[in-house]
Amino acid sequence: MDGPQRGICAAASSPAIALTLLALGCAGSSSPVRAPGGGPGGGGGGGATSTANLPPVAKISFQLTQPRDDSDYPFTADAPPPDGPAPGSTVFLSAEGSFDPEGSAVSFFWNVQDERGAYLAISPDPAGMRVSFSTSQIGAHSITLEVVEAGGLGQIGRTTITLLVAPHPCAADGVSPPCADLLAIPGGAFVAGSAPGLGSDNEHPSHMVTVAPFALDEYEVTVGRFRRFLASYSGAPPEDGAGAHPLIPGSGWQSDWNDQLPRSADGFNVAIQSCGGPWTAVAKNEGANEARPISCISWYEAFAFCAWEGKRLPTEAEWEYAAAGGDEQRTYPWGNQEPTIDLAVFGCLFDGDPLCDDADLPVAGSLAMGAGRWGHRDLAGSLWEWVLDAYAPYARGPCDNCALLTEPVDGGRAFRGGDFISTDPSFLAVTTRLGIIAALPDSRRGLRCARSLP
Repeated sequence: MDGPQRGICAAASSPAIALTLLALGCAGSSSPVRAPGGGPGGGGGGGATSTANLPPVAKISFQLTQPRDDSDYPFTADAPPPDGPAPGSTVFLSAEGSFDPEGSAVSFFWNVQDERGAYLAISPDPAGMRVSFSTSQIGAHSITLEVVEAGGLGQIGRTTITLLVAPHPCAADGVSPPCADLLAIPGGAFVAGSAPGLGSDNEHPSHMVTVAPFALDEYEVTVGRFRRFLASYSGAPPEDGAGAHPLIPGSGWQSDWNDQLPRSADGFNVAIQSCGGPWTAVAKNEGANEARPISCISWYEAFAFCAWEGKRLPTEAEWEYAAAGGDEQRTYPWGNQEPTIDLAVFGCLFDGDPLCDDADLPVAGSLAMGAGRWGHRDLAGSLWEWVLDAYAPYARGPCDNCALLTEPVDGGRAFRGGDFISTDPSFLAVTTRLGIIAALPDSRRGLRCARSLP
């Protein structure tokens, strides 16, 4: 809603792990009402005093999921949840328990401001007893409830809580479930690429594709997962044939690629760190950096990592099938709605600041609203993702569990999905495809792994 808060009052804070609540007491102080013939304390003839007409008491309780009923608002300033709301989520508010000490009827008025001071829409009505709002950006969201005395002096009781909106990591270490979990995708057929007159030249010709059942990482590979890989890395490459798609001959690791991997874990560490991105030489004990997506990984390194986890890189057809929702033929992983900051991490918009900085690449899977048909997160935005295929024009005709394995002269491999920096929303479309030399890492490219299912 628009407009300023109706009043300001002093604050006292009570911190929680991922939720900061600020309780503001604005009930005011009571003052005795002078009885005829005397002042407070009996002066001037010992006159009596009467109790003041006290302002209403405002109480806020809230819920971070859809309440089951009118009593299902379990959280308060004194009993906060372990984590605050995530970006793009809905917060449900209740004024139940607010009252006027003298028993008068009361009315309500809510307002919510984000960290920039912008007022957010209240649903269904800011004068309701139970309302909700959607979080927009990360940062502190200030929620104020005013309870107005219907009769008498029309006094106002006021209280405010401040919820810290922040993305929820899959796990603090970036490794524990569900960070490395796979989500199953049923096999099926769909049309890959763009229809005539749509998309870029490299998205044509559109063609029918059939894929067998497979599973795909729910989240992009995190810093924590890759750190676990380096902890066991001896410099030895995968065995020949490792990481193969069982239905695609010749799709496994080749010994010709062995020299493309660093010779030691230390060398690996230095190479990633010199490229940039979220990687740190040692794990950070604070914050959620280990749950951010790993970047600065070459195609060969991505292949080796997936093979080490007992998985493989998805084919380009599998990746697009997952992103398009299979035969639903979605334009974007979440559907056909144009991209917004609630659906995808792109355009350096995540932290609400127009300048690009480290906060614009949050933890993997930050925007649940942008998940695909089968629950996979960040298939659009965050980081581009390597796929198995060489980057070359599409072949004409149908494709049945196929992948292009013959590299062009430049050694290019394909990557999909868009990134957190690009402002062009077309990069987030499921048909968009790019490629680059396989040995070149970049701070805007990451990966996720796949596994075939019976």
